[in-house]
Amino acid sequence: MTIEEIEVLSSDEDNTVQNITLEDVIEKCGSFHRYQFIHFFFLSFFPIASGITNFYYVFGGAENSYECQVSNEINQHSNIEILSSQCFYRIKDYQNQTIGTYPCSNWEYDRTIFGETFTSEANLVCQHSIRRSFLSTSLQIGTMLIFFCGQITDIIGRRRTIQLLVALLLITSLVTQILLQFVPMSINQKFILLLINQLISGIDTYMVSFLLLMEITTSKYATFVCNFASVLFALGEIVVTGMAYLCRDWLLLKWIITLYVIALVPYLFYVPESPHWLLTKHRYDELEKLLRQIARCNRQSESKWLPFYRCVIKNHRDDKLMNQKNKIKLSFIAKIHRLVTHIPTMSKLIISGFIGFITLLLYIKISYNLGAMDEIDPYLNIIIGAIVEAVAYTVPSLFMIRYGRKPIFILFLILTVICLLVTPYTYNQNHLIIILIAQLGKFSISAATCVTYIFVPELFPTSIRGTGMGFFILLSRIGSTVGPIIDAKIRHNHSLVTQMYYLYAVLTFLCIVLTFLLPETRNVPLADKIDYGIKKNKKTLSNT
Repeated sequence: MTIEEIEVLSSDEDNTVQNITLEDVIEKCGSFHRYQFIHFFFLSFFPIASGITNFYYVFGGAENSYECQVSNEINQHSNIEILSSQCFYRIKDYQNQTIGTYPCSNWEYDRTIFGETFTSEANLVCQHSIRRSFLSTSLQIGTMLIFFCGQITDIIGRRRTIQLLVALLLITSLVTQILLQFVPMSINQKFILLLINQLISGIDTYMVSFLLLMEITTSKYATFVCNFASVLFALGEIVVTGMAYLCRDWLLLKWIITLYVIALVPYLFYVPESPHWLLTKHRYDELEKLLRQIARCNRQSESKWLPFYRCVIKNHRDDKLMNQKNKIKLSFIAKIHRLVTHIPTMSKLIISGFIGFITLLLYIKISYNLGAMDEIDPYLNIIIGAIVEAVAYTVPSLFMIRYGRKPIFILFLILTVICLLVTPYTYNQNHLIIILIAQLGKFSISAATCVTYIFVPELFPTSIRGTGMGFFILLSRIGSTVGPIIDAKIRHNHSLVTQMYYLYAVLTFLCIVLTFLLPETRNVPLADKIDYGIKKNKKTLSNT
């Protein structure tokens, strides 16, 4: 057995190392080598799963073409006129005068495109179409709960959170789908079980796996990490489209998705913990063990990183002792009060939350509409949209490296505003024009969304990054919940649809204005904790 000699830092190096951070240590262990490649490969299956579950609704709840069916008894004794919406019929007398208008209660569906969807099985069309949007709403409500997952992951760590979320999804999916498959029940009971299934499916691992991907490397690769995770989400859209095309059945599609989740289970035993989280929790032994694994896998010698790591830990312990001496012990309520009255942090939370609300509302609206367009095969349109989305995730990353987060985000929001203003004028135009504008809208909003997933986590320190991302996703998912409900309510009113496009354009422009208030984060190292002294120091300086 050989013992490697650890070099002692010189006095000059010792002075320099006072400002060294954990990111610098990870860089010396190898921040983008074999260790990261291995875990990036396995962690990549979690964003794909998120793309699959988020786009299940497009196919499982798809609306097949339908025709109103009037009972033979009414048909035989009356003159019937079915309205073009297929939602109402008129009964006329022998002089062709309308006696009354009645809602349809039975429909015949054309299942050649989507097959057996839950919408067709439960007759969630016409006056019942709002219930169809609840399938999407329940998923989005589940994603809102990721706000609490953000707090949980800051408490128990990234690794355990991923394990808990996958276990929750798997158990819920198996129980609800076994009941749906084998237990006779009414449509309403099936609807409730499917809502529960969708709710838990929304509490996915995307945010936690994204944070872990970011934290096992350095901020230098943050753009790549976001691009990587986002492209994988788009790949999930393509995967679920292929699954749906082969299945053509809403429940069978759920089973195929569950099999995919089962395939993730073996890796749960090998998911690494975030080194940044271990440092903030003062778990130094576990952190050193993890860094040794990273360095060993990346074939970096201990002499290259261990002296710097020891200095980081020494500085961290000194800071902890100093803070313990200087600080007054705060109650939980006092800590919350300190956080919510810290203007720099709260302004970032509120602005990022509003941006998330608008961008994801538009993303879901545009993405789901691709599957409902009559101008092109829905499967092909979703796949084209996913490819466009993947390109949209790649393009901004190329420019953000040089120009930063804010300018590129603003650029794609401006393009989104243009698409929103132009879309109402494409009605009754050539099919190619309609498809091009729709896909350009998908490109611009996907690119803007990609930037937010790099920009927002970089705004917050490690101690509240999970909470900050959780709040951002909570507001984002409220937006994505509102979108389908609004569409279901106004889809047959052309005037209201046009007005909503203009309203969305105004709200997107407001996002552009608010973005100017946020700091640029390009090449800024990830902070570990909130510096509550910043505000106080500024006041002191102003007084002097």
